[in-house]
Amino acid sequence: LHLATDCWEVTKFTNHHTCTSSGRRKTTTPTSAWVASKAIHILGTDSGMGPKELQKRLQEDQKCKINYDTVAKGRSLAMIQLHGSWEENFHMLYRWRAAVMERSPGSVIEIDTVEVDGKVYFNRFFCAFSPCITGFLTGCRPYLSVDSTALNGLWKGHLASAIAIDGNNWMYPLAFGFFDAETTDNWTWFMIQLLKAIGKVSPLAICTDACKGLEIAVHRVFPWAEHRECFNHLMQNLIKKYGGSVFQEMYPAARSYRAQVHEECMDTIKKACTDVALWLDTCHKLIWYRSGFNAEIKCDYVTNNLAECFNNWIRDIKALPICELADTCREMIMTLWNRRRRIGNKFTGTILPANLHQLRARTRGLGHLSVVHADITTAEVWDNSSSHARHVVRTHEQSCTCQEWQHTGKPCRHALAVITS
Repeated sequence: LHLATDCWEVTKFTNHHTCTSSGRRKTTTPTSAWVASKAIHILGTDSGMGPKELQKRLQEDQKCKINYDTVAKGRSLAMIQLHGSWEENFHMLYRWRAAVMERSPGSVIEIDTVEVDGKVYFNRFFCAFSPCITGFLTGCRPYLSVDSTALNGLWKGHLASAIAIDGNNWMYPLAFGFFDAETTDNWTWFMIQLLKAIGKVSPLAICTDACKGLEIAVHRVFPWAEHRECFNHLMQNLIKKYGGSVFQEMYPAARSYRAQVHEECMDTIKKACTDVALWLDTCHKLIWYRSGFNAEIKCDYVTNNLAECFNNWIRDIKALPICELADTCREMIMTLWNRRRRIGNKFTGTILPANLHQLRARTRGLGHLSVVHADITTAEVWDNSSSHARHVVRTHEQSCTCQEWQHTGKPCRHALAVITS
């Protein structure tokens, strides 16, 4: 309308908008596909990140609110893009096994399947790399800590492991495997594959927790081995059943190297509760005390902490698909060997630095011990503290009547008093 002429002017109307119309938006909240596109870069470096942590990370980075279910679905999509689907991973295990066997001959890798209604399904898996087997047989003490930990992925199975110990008292991953549950059949299959890998090692000590299926499997496959039980698991069961401060005597009973001290502690416990002896003989028949250990093993551990260390080491990768999990374990072990090799190349002398440091530390504070020499290699050591004990040390036999030197392979404080006198 022109006011001066009182006339109307008609112009062309073009129905085209360059601005964003809220009415035409299909959604105003993030989708699982959007979450996957943002999460794939995060999960590529930290695949163990769970939905809750990922939700917090994305909300902080993107300045928006995202539902937990959306994050969980987006994370699943991102994991499929990174590692493939779970079904594909079970099939990829065969290609992974072939590649490892080609590059590391002598490895023991077994895949067991089960047929249901004419279809073949994954059942269990075992892996022991050739360098791990060789290192255990040539450089480790004959001691194995066996345990399993639950997996966090779509397949709710267990990751079993057999862990040894090296000269520096560091955990030494020997073998690992996957199965659906801690049954006697699965543990027996795992131990059979372990026997195939290491052969009939004698002497040999195997430490486990209170798992009945594992106990039966060890007895079946390694009947000659010394079977030890984790003292921590035993004490947890004991306190739940009985309780009482008198059971504090169990600790010196387990840690003492001398059978006499062990029996004295157990007599005190039996007088306080007569049912304990029967309960131990019935439910905990394995060896849990140092005085019962074979001194040739040279390992005095009363707990199963080596396997627990391995479980803690791989805790961030337990949600990975099965093939990716196996390959990540391989990569972690390879990196660990490389790091230890570089450390070992710097060692000099015939005694490991960690052992030298430990022995030097133990030579301090020996003032309460008096040494009476019988000859060059034999001496009597008097303890002038409250115990007033006397021990005979024979350096040529590397023995002491306290039994610690025989069990650990390292001089006890009585032997150090003789050596430094």
